Amino acid sequence: METIKSIIVDDEINGRENLRGVLKKYCPEVDVVAEADCAIAAVDSIKEHSPDLVFLDIEMPGGNGFKVLEFFKRPDFQIIFVTAYDQYAIQAIRFSALDYILKPIDAIKLKEAVDRFLNYKEEEDFRLDQFMQNKELKAENKKIALPFSDKIDYVEVKNIIQCKGEANYTRVYLSCGREHLVSKPLIDFEEILQGYGFIRTHKTHMVNLTQVSAFIKSDGGYLKMTDDSSVPVSRRKKDYVLDELKKL
Repeated sequence: METIKSIIVDDEINGRENLRGVLKKYCPEVDVVAEADCAIAAVDSIKEHSPDLVFLDIEMPGGNGFKVLEFFKRPDFQIIFVTAYDQYAIQAIRFSALDYILKPIDAIKLKEAVDRFLNYKEEEDFRLDQFMQNKELKAENKKIALPFSDKIDYVEVKNIIQCKGEANYTRVYLSCGREHLVSKPLIDFEEILQGYGFIRTHKTHMVNLTQVSAFIKSDGGYLKMTDDSSVPVSRRKKDYVLDELKKL
């Protein structure tokens, strides 16, 4: 059995003990070599032990879990976020974490996350350091993660045509003709894609400016996209949209 050297980072001792116990029972291949109770201790522990996998809490004193990752320009470890706050899942997407687990910990989901690590470990494309680099690259190279109940799909930003809000869901349309319905509101995707050439044209629509083929003036104004779909432009956003298109 392959051993996975890991570190648990959680400011609550009960949280660390609980996770260690669940791992011991359901994931015996995981060897917990160290624990840390704050961001600074986590950074020191990661540098000392060079783990394969870090179970990282988010809300901690001295800087949250996301701050920990900023200390490593080219991480050679994977992360599984462990949090009691679902609102942070969107940032886990941004950092392209291997997975995230909500507290209280579900043993089955934890086992699935560890199994995913073992599968992805064999594929260089899924290394965290590559994803961390992605967030600083231009849109043509950036990837984002689209989480589903049974998998996480990784798509290139340049291939996203538009995102359409549907209540608490977002439908993501890709240039290949596929579409994904993700259980996150449009405002979350607006945050993720900020700075990568995406703009809101309407309360329920956000488009990739590089995928716009025409602005149609009739019927109050709307955009024609490269897949021949039409996207509405609200009256109050019309001037803003036209100004952004002129910058292309």
